[in-house]
Amino acid sequence: MIQKIFLVALLFFSLASCASQQMQQIKTHEDAMPSGDAYYLSILGYEAEKEGRWEDALEYYRQALKTDPSSAYLKTQMGYILLRTGKVTDSIQLGEDIIREHPGYLPALLLLGELYNSQRRADDALRIYEKILAIDPEHQEAMLFISGIYAFQKEYDKAVDFLEKILIKHPDNILALYYLGSINTEKGDVDKAAEYFLAAINLKPNFDAAYLSLGLISEIKKDNVKAEEYYSRAIAFNPHNLQARDRLAQLYVRQKETDKAIKQFQKISIHMPANIDIHTRLGFLYFEDNQFGKAIEEFRIALESRPDTPSIRYYLAIALEQIGRTDEAIYELKKILLHDPKNLSVFLHLGYLFSKLKRDDEAVAIYEEILTFEKNNAEVYLYLAVTLIQKKEFKKAEALLRDTLTRFSDHDDLNFNLAILLEKTGRYDEMVIHLKKVIEVNPKHADALNYLGYSYAEKGVHLEEALSLIKRALDLKPDSGYIMDSLGWIYFKMGRNDEALKTLLKASELVKEDPVIFEHLGDTYSSQGIKDKAREYYLKSLAQDEKEEGLKERVQQKLRDLQ
Repeated sequence: MIQKIFLVALLFFSLASCASQQMQQIKTHEDAMPSGDAYYLSILGYEAEKEGRWEDALEYYRQALKTDPSSAYLKTQMGYILLRTGKVTDSIQLGEDIIREHPGYLPALLLLGELYNSQRRADDALRIYEKILAIDPEHQEAMLFISGIYAFQKEYDKAVDFLEKILIKHPDNILALYYLGSINTEKGDVDKAAEYFLAAINLKPNFDAAYLSLGLISEIKKDNVKAEEYYSRAIAFNPHNLQARDRLAQLYVRQKETDKAIKQFQKISIHMPANIDIHTRLGFLYFEDNQFGKAIEEFRIALESRPDTPSIRYYLAIALEQIGRTDEAIYELKKILLHDPKNLSVFLHLGYLFSKLKRDDEAVAIYEEILTFEKNNAEVYLYLAVTLIQKKEFKKAEALLRDTLTRFSDHDDLNFNLAILLEKTGRYDEMVIHLKKVIEVNPKHADALNYLGYSYAEKGVHLEEALSLIKRALDLKPDSGYIMDSLGWIYFKMGRNDEALKTLLKASELVKEDPVIFEHLGDTYSSQGIKDKAREYYLKSLAQDEKEEGLKERVQQKLRDLQ
């Protein structure tokens, strides 16, 4: 990607710099200048050109040609205006007519060479530039153009030969130095390339293009500090060097300096307000920086021009979700499905949002719709089963899980959720079988290790094994308050009350306001005869009783037992 930038830059500067010099040559060809009324009209045309009034300029030149129909100067001027207004074919036709009438007229040859070059007609362009060199063997612009064509064709030795010929007689030719730097970069000799770019800067200290190229070389050499320095210099000398800003912004992105990257893209956006890519990139940067409001603004601007871009709309939906505008997020996700009705990621996220909002019927409908076109994805069956369990449609969920397991028998989460369902429907022994299956398939399934260990503790059986299972789970998820609670509960069941109390208090710090952890603390204090503390935690548990089915009656009885 970086090397392509060098080549594009080389061609761009060839066209830009040489075009201005070609225009100067046209002005200095006095023998071709029109006379009398034609001269006066050509002056008016030239003034209109300078002001960008292309149609007026073209009309003045046409009027002048009526007075001086053989003027190569007027026709060449018209050729440049046709080029500027996008009428390339007409401009080429006019240029070829001029050369037939005036074979040695350099400005027309330069125009035609530029036109052929712009149309990737390399052989025709080379033929024209060779004609120019036959007339003027030291014509620097022609040699620069030829070197650019050879470089584009990867004939680097030929390109270098022409550039070195220029430097023999004109060692201060900055463009020749710049192109040699670019070619050596293309060839992979970045150290030699840097020498040429630095030589160009010595001649022209504010040469921002050379600083940009040195920045690119620094990136190739993995020297981000130098790259940042060179890009910053390029921007300091030319605040409108958007390529340098873009490279600097991308450098900041890679270095996770999001604020600095955003500032550069903002400045690019000021210069290019209609550039949708910049708005999109800004949107993603704001998103990554959790500035979701600004991300939404940039994504909406981008979508005005690219309404059918699913990635932009998807991130817009996620940003809306992050700031609590869930209904709007759902609306945007559904708009994606209008254009891409089998977008699995969007469907799954819709299902997730509906589940999050407790809109379980809509979540079920989403997962069932996915299964009409995606029948071999175990995760979809899993999400549907989990939603059915949440709805307490246990028979339907069980049938779905068992059927799915006939095809995905070793899927750990399918087995795990079937175990949960079996526990909810009072089938303890079968639950244990499936939890053991999960652990066999995935020994690092922390939730299954915890669930089995806690189930043993609740039953008061296999406590040593339960302790081992829970410790394995905690090694995998050391910050899990729920697993910490299981460990404390096992200590309680084993009669290790001091360890139980210490562990349960830590669990209550990790998970705030959990009624089961509070209940366990109440039980531990109660077993130690510390009734005031037991009552305190039982009451805390009751304050959150809606989170745990069956807890209210159980804890109320424990409070009565305390009295």
